[in-house]
Amino acid sequence: MKRVSGLAMMAILAVVAATGVSCSAQATTPDPSHIGMGVHMMFDDAASIDRQFDLMEQMNVTTVRIDFDWSAIEPEPGQYNWSYQDRIVEQAAARGMQILALLTYTPNWARPPGTTSHVPPDREEDFATFAQAAATRYAPRGVHSWEIWNEPNTSDFWLPLPDVDRYGALFLAAAEAIRQVDGNATVITGGLTRGTDTADGHRISQLTFLTGLYRNGAAQVADAIAVHPYSFPVLPSASDPDVVGGFADLPQLHALMRREGDADKKIWITEFGAPTGTAPEAMSDREQAESLLEARRMAGDWDWAGPLIFYELRDSGTDPAELEQNFGVVRVDLSLKDAGKALMK
Repeated sequence: MKRVSGLAMMAILAVVAATGVSCSAQATTPDPSHIGMGVHMMFDDAASIDRQFDLMEQMNVTTVRIDFDWSAIEPEPGQYNWSYQDRIVEQAAARGMQILALLTYTPNWARPPGTTSHVPPDREEDFATFAQAAATRYAPRGVHSWEIWNEPNTSDFWLPLPDVDRYGALFLAAAEAIRQVDGNATVITGGLTRGTDTADGHRISQLTFLTGLYRNGAAQVADAIAVHPYSFPVLPSASDPDVVGGFADLPQLHALMRREGDADKKIWITEFGAPTGTAPEAMSDREQAESLLEARRMAGDWDWAGPLIFYELRDSGTDPAELEQNFGVVRVDLSLKDAGKALMK
């Protein structure tokens, strides 16, 4: 990490002043190569994709996180459709941006009948074969960062209940398969989301889940640990008993890694954001911008923090009352929110 130069800080302060967001003159930011953005462009036309990449360039984004959705790519065994990934990888390469490939979700043929894509596969080797196919295709195109599954510590994405040992087996199989064909691979755990250990088992806290990954050996094999330390409706620096596993708790997670002899391993923040709108936990446009800038400053102060990837570029809908539709730093029509403006220097 490096401190912002005087000229760069003046630029940040000018942008923040224009959007009404406060910023400390002593702030730091990660190296620009550590700033990323999550995108979902599968159903967008070429002109829209071009415009979204233009916006990311203006925001100084250099890492783009996209889904490599196994259920969409390989709907039948051995029959691959990489058309979406090809488009995004080509766009990113043309602009000098890196790709973080999120390998996740199970096709019908690889899971029990009557279940959804958020159920893990019956056989880890099927997922490993898919992961290796992805690395074989895209490593020669400059894709070397691979995130294995999305939020495996919650039943929102690992059904019926999160299982650290089953996830560990999936991770180990995928990591081995990827490294066989990509000697430059960086293979990271699926981003662990916030929350406490629940009595019904539907969510496992970051600390408990990571402890389990050290117990089963997956954490030692991982090149980095990924987290999704959402803090809304409070700012990242706030200590709130209702926000466990948020940004302010990341030092505790790294302390666990240090106790396990992994002090030099990075924590990648592969999702962080704040929704706008009218939902009870939503933030104002101004608060969203302040939240993202504060997260960037905090990550810049941690030498163990890897890339910071904001979730997400574009709103997924137009209903202000729907929390999940309003994480974008730009709206559906690609007009800038305050956060989008603040990320442009």
